[in-house]
Amino acid sequence: MKPSKSRTPPHAWSFLERQNSCTHYSLPLNAASWVRKKVVVTGVGLLTPLGATAKESVQAWRNGQYAKCSRLQELEDTPLENICVAILPEVNIMERLGSRRMLKYMSDAAVLGCLAAREALEDADVKTRFTPERIGLYAATGLASANINEVQKMVEESIDENGQFSCRLLGERGLPATNPLLSFKILSNMPPCLISIMECIKGPNFIFSPWEGQTGAALLEAWRAVATGEVDCALAGAADSAAHPATLVYLRQAGLLGDGEYPASGAAYLVFESLETAKKNGRHIYTQIENMRLSPSDGGIFDPLSKRIGRTFAAAPALLLGLKSMDGGGILSICGVDQQKFEVDLVAV
Repeated sequence: MKPSKSRTPPHAWSFLERQNSCTHYSLPLNAASWVRKKVVVTGVGLLTPLGATAKESVQAWRNGQYAKCSRLQELEDTPLENICVAILPEVNIMERLGSRRMLKYMSDAAVLGCLAAREALEDADVKTRFTPERIGLYAATGLASANINEVQKMVEESIDENGQFSCRLLGERGLPATNPLLSFKILSNMPPCLISIMECIKGPNFIFSPWEGQTGAALLEAWRAVATGEVDCALAGAADSAAHPATLVYLRQAGLLGDGEYPASGAAYLVFESLETAKKNGRHIYTQIENMRLSPSDGGIFDPLSKRIGRTFAAAPALLLGLKSMDGGGILSICGVDQQKFEVDLVAV
């Protein structure tokens, strides 16, 4: 799946540039000139192999814990049967989200994203302080995936007389044979879309997919939107179900997992708002975002979370920012498979 070419506002092209056939983003040296307001993090929501909440995850991170791993039952008796993935903690989804009806529309990534987003919004008390039209959503998602029983009929109906997959037959027979609800689970924009529906977010929204660099772009857009006053508050982050069996198969086939690396699913969302508003409302401030940079890099993949949490791909930059924000700030840096280096300078308030 190629990274999506997400909608970009005209004024954003002053610091966003398009390269090659995909959309990448870089920040010029004078980018700080458009920053008018100081931006702080007042809400964090995390769901990682280290914990079901931000508090659990950051405490485990501080304690030096590692993710627990296990083999996937779905891949038994296959060449990938010995590959392990990180295990997520048990979560009472109904208790935390309170909507059984919406679950039928949700992929694994959507569930993770909605849980992390709800935690971040509640942490910052967003809904009682900001109007829905002044809250922006800036989100990233990873590769879409589906269970084999959900797509088996579609695939079978799309095979031609030579045993090859046919796009023509997919349109003529495969898709009509599929449960229409499947589209909600495999469209990359649905996890953030479901967040906006469940949380009644009506401000600007931007969706990026599917690698680490696109998440960096989402976070950068959120920071800029608050700094320039385009929104009063931004919910920004990502969710990725990299440990899903279908995703794991692709990651191995594409050579995107190095020796000793294992995939992990996870989600992180953060609330950005101006320092002035946070102080006026007496909110707890985790950290202040001094600067963000996103630029092409040829230095190879660098993910400081991978050894202890696993490769979370699209979720990684947001997870790293969430952990760093709650753990005293500092400078963070990450570079993913799309060779986009994302850096953030955080300072204490």
